[in-house]
Amino acid sequence: MMKYLNMSLLTFLAVILLVSCSDDEDIQSNVVDFENPPAATIITTGRVNVITESTVRYHTIDFDSAPYTVTIVETENDIVIVDLGPAPIFADELKTYVDAINKNGSVIITHNHGDHYGGASNFTNLDFYAQSEVADQLNNTEDFTNLYGKTVIAVSGNKKIGSLNFTFDKVSNAETGENGYFYNEEHKILFSGDLIYNLAHPYLREYSPKDGLDEIDNWLAGLNVLKTDFADYSHIFVGHNGSRSDIESVIDENIDYLQQAQVLITGSQMLTNGNAATSQQDVVDELNLLYPNYSEGGLFLSLPDAFFPGDPGADWF
Repeated sequence: MMKYLNMSLLTFLAVILLVSCSDDEDIQSNVVDFENPPAATIITTGRVNVITESTVRYHTIDFDSAPYTVTIVETENDIVIVDLGPAPIFADELKTYVDAINKNGSVIITHNHGDHYGGASNFTNLDFYAQSEVADQLNNTEDFTNLYGKTVIAVSGNKKIGSLNFTFDKVSNAETGENGYFYNEEHKILFSGDLIYNLAHPYLREYSPKDGLDEIDNWLAGLNVLKTDFADYSHIFVGHNGSRSDIESVIDENIDYLQQAQVLITGSQMLTNGNAATSQQDVVDELNLLYPNYSEGGLFLSLPDAFFPGDPGADWF
């Protein structure tokens, strides 16, 4: 009798060991053995940060002082490049970096601003995607079509791009006419474009409080939706200045900044010197005073002569 009990015990232990080994193999199969990332020294005009997780790796490349952020989402067999920076000088280095990864690729453009698609001519062999309204704008913008001769693929809702499923949405009449954003539920990652800046002065040029449409109100409403929907996500990748893992905090920072800018521009709050703002320069100077550690961002494009001699600047006053 004892002999049979021992045999049964041995059989039971063998089954447990087999199941345990099988579980270990399953765990191992869910980890991608990424090769070393491309040398950060490829990017001489900015900086590189790489975040490696079990089955996905993120490369954020911040070019110049703005800084203009390009995010590369790498899986085992594919990459998705989010935005392309403002100029060929950056895109040449970006192309070298992407080529070093050496995987099939696609591009997603978050919105129709040149600093997010300026490097498009270096990636004409890839398919481009954007939220539907953003895609329509890009396909009808001569500056963009001169760089990328193919049609941007419009996405409404869900779309598998490369190896990942993304959901696309937008906020209208905020930082610009259509601000696209998208996310991946599996990895809890949000790509906010220029709806959210990371410790950088945002682009307020298109705020026009005199025409009855308050873009900052729309922008704040959109940020509150993002805060509700994505506060528990793991990473947010922004259009300027890399990424954050404390999503709720970075959204709150942007809400605080926009509210401050709004009251200064509309005259609801005085400047530090006790006077009301009467020019774009007054507002820019005050925001620099209030947020001294913020990167350049797009705030300075609100000033006169920002885009061309005689440019009147933002229509705030």
